[in-house]
Amino acid sequence: MANGYLYMEDDGTVIHITQEAPITHQFEIEIYEGIVCPGFVNTHCHLELSHMKGMMPEGSGLPAFVDQIPKQRQKSTLDLAQSMKQSDQEMCEAGIVAVGDISNTETTIQIKSESSIRYHSFVELFGLNKNEALHLLAEGKKTLKKFKTADLAASLVPHAPYSVSPDLLKGIYAYCEGSLLSIHHQETPSENELFLQGQGDLAETFLKKDLDLSAHLNFGKNATEFSLIPYLSRHQKILLVHNTYSSASDIDRVINHFTDAYWCTCPKANWYIERRLPDYNLWRKKGLKITLGTDSLASNDSLNILEELKLIQNKFPNIPTAELLSWACKNGADYFGFHTLGTFKTGNKPGVVLIEKVDGLQLTPESKVRVLAH
Repeated sequence: MANGYLYMEDDGTVIHITQEAPITHQFEIEIYEGIVCPGFVNTHCHLELSHMKGMMPEGSGLPAFVDQIPKQRQKSTLDLAQSMKQSDQEMCEAGIVAVGDISNTETTIQIKSESSIRYHSFVELFGLNKNEALHLLAEGKKTLKKFKTADLAASLVPHAPYSVSPDLLKGIYAYCEGSLLSIHHQETPSENELFLQGQGDLAETFLKKDLDLSAHLNFGKNATEFSLIPYLSRHQKILLVHNTYSSASDIDRVINHFTDAYWCTCPKANWYIERRLPDYNLWRKKGLKITLGTDSLASNDSLNILEELKLIQNKFPNIPTAELLSWACKNGADYFGFHTLGTFKTGNKPGVVLIEKVDGLQLTPESKVRVLAH
């Protein structure tokens, strides 16, 4: 609403929101110019890659990116713990109040335990060798237990359709039993080529590692048909991440099966790696529940949701800012079940962000975040 009043307790709890000015002097009034919104929810991040900023070449495409990450990850000269702590602080200062973080190890536990950000950790597994599935699953369960012992929300998830054997997928899904799921999904054209023909850049990348893909993948089905629909109930809550190359028919397969699917976009990372963004107009036409992520500093120069919104609005100026903010706030909170975040509903404590240097209700290249309450 224009010229609105947000009434809050000193601790950040929302009393109510209205366009009517207070009629008594019992409230202290602070006046701001710009757009006021709840704190942002970053549904996809990789804190563990925070020491890799600027190390990966831009525009290399996902297969080359995936191939280089493990090698470059070990070459960074930056201190990992300090880099992760800085990333957590950067997100706080950027108005982010909740994060879905991909975790391959337990290294982020202390930072998350001490952070003012509310985290859900996705303990991510990958491995195409079906003979290693039981071992990988056991190690993943151990890591998951460490997060839960630290009283941190967490769930076991697969990395991507192309990087997990059917045996490992079955093990993950059987163990999760309805907990939150996240999976990297259709972020490169070679993903569909891999599943449909057993060819393409991803297939070549794996063959160079002497992996016999025909022994682990069932060719002839696309990523969704291979990794999701055969295993999961219609009511499984799932976050599909990236979806840069999801066609209308791909989307229909998902929404015809799942009743509670969310679609996460990480625009700056997609642009960094593939020089491409999803077709957001198609997503909107299909009525998808869209969320925002930053991905990692290996594929981004910041962990800032406002910067993601600015890129989308620059490329898709027809999308209203209010709608973009619902992606960045409410939808992510809904996915995680963080019911006190995402909206200015009475009783919520969602954080308060002021977006300054706007043009009416449009973002500008100079728009920036000022955190009023975290």
